Amino acid sequence: MRFLLALAVIAAATLPPAAQKAAAATCAPNIGPGIAAPVAIPTKLPGFHAAWYGQSGYMRLCPGGTAQATLAYYNSGSLGWVAARMGEVAYLGTWGSEPGQDQPSILGGDGQLGSPATGWPRFNRIALQPAPYVGPGQVAWFQFTLRAPALPGTYRLFVRPLIEGASWLEDVGVFWQVLVLNPDGTMPTPTPPDPVGITFRVDPGVNAKDIALVHQGVQHASAYLDTFVGGTRRKAATVQVLLSDASQPYCCLTVGDSFRIVTSNLAWTAPPAAAADTWTADTERTELAAHEFIHLWQYALGGNACMVGVRWIAEGMAESFAYRSLVADGLIPAANLDTFTKRQLTTATNHVTLQSLESTFPGNANPFAVSYLAVDRLLAQKGLAAIRDWCTRVGTGQEWHQAFAAAFGETTDTFYSRFEVFRAQYVR
Repeated sequence: MRFLLALAVIAAATLPPAAQKAAAATCAPNIGPGIAAPVAIPTKLPGFHAAWYGQSGYMRLCPGGTAQATLAYYNSGSLGWVAARMGEVAYLGTWGSEPGQDQPSILGGDGQLGSPATGWPRFNRIALQPAPYVGPGQVAWFQFTLRAPALPGTYRLFVRPLIEGASWLEDVGVFWQVLVLNPDGTMPTPTPPDPVGITFRVDPGVNAKDIALVHQGVQHASAYLDTFVGGTRRKAATVQVLLSDASQPYCCLTVGDSFRIVTSNLAWTAPPAAAADTWTADTERTELAAHEFIHLWQYALGGNACMVGVRWIAEGMAESFAYRSLVADGLIPAANLDTFTKRQLTTATNHVTLQSLESTFPGNANPFAVSYLAVDRLLAQKGLAAIRDWCTRVGTGQEWHQAFAAAFGETTDTFYSRFEVFRAQYVR
């Protein structure tokens, strides 16, 4: 039976020397108690096998802080683990869902593929067995160092033991959780793990931070939907993270029950929304992933009629909920979102009406900002449940103008007129 375990450490967490003095007065790490070994020892089985046997305590770290973790596994097989012998040596490897099988982690590594250099044997091998030989019935106490990312929030490292060159050992659902504190030492809003039913497929060679940011976006958006919008998506879906895709001109695209993130795309590598008075590039990448997860939710709720049927509603909803999730979790100040939206509207070189964005989306009109503001106006008057109601109605086949009037209490013509008056006042 699967069970989930969180991150633990045995040594005091420390910040890199350059950051220690500045952070000492504001942020203090915290190490919780360890988790004891199970009462009953598992039955030995023929061949290579392992069973979880305990770990050190949960952790909260300051941005950039490091700590040593310990995870114990009992050799529950009939064969010994022999160091430096391929096909017999035991390691801990990265597993799914975060960062994925054999994928690099933002929490530790050897410096390759964007992983921090924390002394792991490889970017996807967390620790080597601690003794030359671990015989049947013996316990191996694996130790490894983790480093907190710079962006506050909840991060996870899924772990699975393996015999290198032979087989993965039992997957008991072990993962480590790092809660990265705000620079002033306050708690960020914790986020739950990835929603049930979401499968991540990550191309070999994708950077560790990009993997983490996609997970972060999904988790922020899913938590927001659960808390404020009547529930997250729970149907099976696939999230793909690729280095490049010549067939897809966009950084981020949802089709049906899956979305793709192409990390080499300029919109991902240098997101234009990032600025000194708005938010960082990493925060915007998180938003891009959150935006696509909202599209997955739309598709589950109302099919293509909700997700792409009326462009300004579909994209405005995805923008609104994605940014709202980051505001709710403290990653973006609400005032900065207002600053960004006004700049987008005033710098557009093509002024288009909201009605024209029902089916066309010219880039020089900054249509995402216009759509965001329009949905924001709908939500201000009717609340989050109304737009969910609209999605459900069009998903069951109701004509969208009729669904709009029923969900929002006004015709589209009335809203279009009201919105254009508001937009003119908003950008003054």
